[in-house]
Amino acid sequence: MNAHSFSTWEKNGSKQASWRVEPTSVGKPTAPAFFPDQQGGAYEKLLTNLSVPMHCMDGSGRIIAANDAWLEMLGYALGDIQGRAFSEFLPPESRTELVTSIYPKYLVTGTCRDEELLMIRKDGGLATLRVSMTAYRGDRGRLERSICVFQDITEKKVQALAANHSDQRFRTAFAACMHGMAVVSPTGQIEYANDAFKVFLERKDIETATVSLDELLHKDDRGQFLNGLRQLLSGETASFQLELRYMCPEGKVVHGDTSVALVKNEKGSTEQLIVQIVDVTERKTVNDRLQRAQKMEAVGQLTGGLAHDFNNLLTIIIGNLQLLDGKVSADEKSKKRLGEAVDAARKGSDLTKQLLAFARKQDLEPRDTSINTMVKGMEQLVARTIGENIEIKVDTMEGDPRSLIDPSQLESAILNLAINARDAMPEGGKLTIETQAAYLDRDYAAMNPDVAPGHYVMVAVSDTGEGMSQDVLEKVFQPFFTTKPQGKGTGLGLAMVYGFIKQSGGHISIYSEVGHGTSVKMYLPRRLKPGELENGAPEIVATPAPAIVSKEVKESKSEAPVPRKPKILVVEDQEAVRAVACGFLEDFGYDIVEAGDGFEALSKLQEHDDVDLMFSDVVMPGGMNGFDLAQAAQSMKPSLKIVHTSGYPKGAMVHQDEPRFKEGFIIMKPYRREDLQKIIKDALERQ
Repeated sequence: MNAHSFSTWEKNGSKQASWRVEPTSVGKPTAPAFFPDQQGGAYEKLLTNLSVPMHCMDGSGRIIAANDAWLEMLGYALGDIQGRAFSEFLPPESRTELVTSIYPKYLVTGTCRDEELLMIRKDGGLATLRVSMTAYRGDRGRLERSICVFQDITEKKVQALAANHSDQRFRTAFAACMHGMAVVSPTGQIEYANDAFKVFLERKDIETATVSLDELLHKDDRGQFLNGLRQLLSGETASFQLELRYMCPEGKVVHGDTSVALVKNEKGSTEQLIVQIVDVTERKTVNDRLQRAQKMEAVGQLTGGLAHDFNNLLTIIIGNLQLLDGKVSADEKSKKRLGEAVDAARKGSDLTKQLLAFARKQDLEPRDTSINTMVKGMEQLVARTIGENIEIKVDTMEGDPRSLIDPSQLESAILNLAINARDAMPEGGKLTIETQAAYLDRDYAAMNPDVAPGHYVMVAVSDTGEGMSQDVLEKVFQPFFTTKPQGKGTGLGLAMVYGFIKQSGGHISIYSEVGHGTSVKMYLPRRLKPGELENGAPEIVATPAPAIVSKEVKESKSEAPVPRKPKILVVEDQEAVRAVACGFLEDFGYDIVEAGDGFEALSKLQEHDDVDLMFSDVVMPGGMNGFDLAQAAQSMKPSLKIVHTSGYPKGAMVHQDEPRFKEGFIIMKPYRREDLQKIIKDALERQ
């Protein structure tokens, strides 16, 4: 780089940050300088050309620029990091330290010195760094920029680990790394491995086994690995990286992007090898999965008509085969063949019934059904089906909610969802089946045209499994779509559940967070008895947009003299959901401050020191969840009241094990106006 400048990074991506100056005709930078600088961009040039690694963050903790030394140190390109939160590049231990200890003090003092953190390199390895940060504030005192300077001390830490295994802090970070890491002797014996390494190879005994690292490789990959190791030990290279195949028990093959580096002692002799493995098995099959999903999606468009017509053909085939059966009774061989043909045709008929279920054309036998009784009666069956390593909980609402449905189909739907949940928790977990009263209002129906406003019984099946990405959620109800391995599922399970619920006049939705779990909510039309709601359990109300308050109500609120409105910070990453919450709270008479994630929330707290309460989602992007945010926010302002919200049903075990959430306030989505109003009021009044 010869000349450098800085331009502001915008969230919509219309501008890109860089320290690159485009000289004007008079030789001055065209973009605003990072610091108020009257020296023709001298600071900009200095920061860029320094050999010391450094990056720049905006007021929300997102990286907007980095110099060449920083990019070279961690292996990223500038486009890889712009707009991403600093915490995204940290493993869990360092991320927690950053958001709960370093950031709160830094936002108050504007500086921090020589804080030690681990950062994740682009290749998946860990770098141990010392970081110092300096804040630049705008005219109103708000944090606008942060300059972070780094010192790479990785080699010292690795040597310390090899020389002294009592370094517990590094061992903890080593163990917590999301990628496989191992310390290997020069002879190939694995001396120490983290959990990710053991999970990748499916060998819990890897540290005590007599097998060497090269013996774990596929036989066709051992040659290139040993050649790379020879070059490494001879000093020809300092490290090497190869994509290798590893053999797991029972012949399973996994693919790993493998990096190997040397650790030498004071005499220069090789003492140990540091091996890192990034699992790339999924990447190998992603194209095949995508092609299959697209093919099955096209087939799904034809399911209704195809199943109906094929069922008619099968009826003719089965009927004629049975007519022939009486004509060939003396020929046992022919009779056997006819019987096999009839059985095969009937199996084909069963398949068409599954397709018809998705197309909402199956024959149902609806009856007045007690939902709580049916759900409780299934507990033992579900427990036997999902296995002993999964804890099951059944949580039913008060009263006796009833619905006009086919009970056998509802049982099949719950069992199907429980099996899906089991498959999402291969290492065990918790499964919750619960019932709640719900009212889906006109606003919700307007956003979901197939929903009729009214009273429903919600039956939710929630797990603490792997969760699903947004791309998967958009396809889960399509026939033949499945995320299970080939041969493990037909992809018709959720399609059948969807068809049954829709044909019964109900509604179904899925809430899921990757790494946290999934909740499938089935809304069944409720049969109400006279006066039932007067003594029944409170209802949740699904409302996708802020309610419109009448002019008379607003005027009556404005007439009430209030010395100072309480101020509430609303933290929610989904804009539509945040609009609902803000609309409600404004109608209740509160002043509102909005934030889209945890780092923006901390910045807004610094800017608005009169915030009384923070209303925060639990699961948010950027590496800081609602509990992390609450801890950091209260360290800045101990008197701040906190109310959390979550999309998981109240009975699900997703948040109940969180040690930082004991007797706090939490409300489940979707919530109704009066419930939100009450919990906010109670939290503000609590001493």
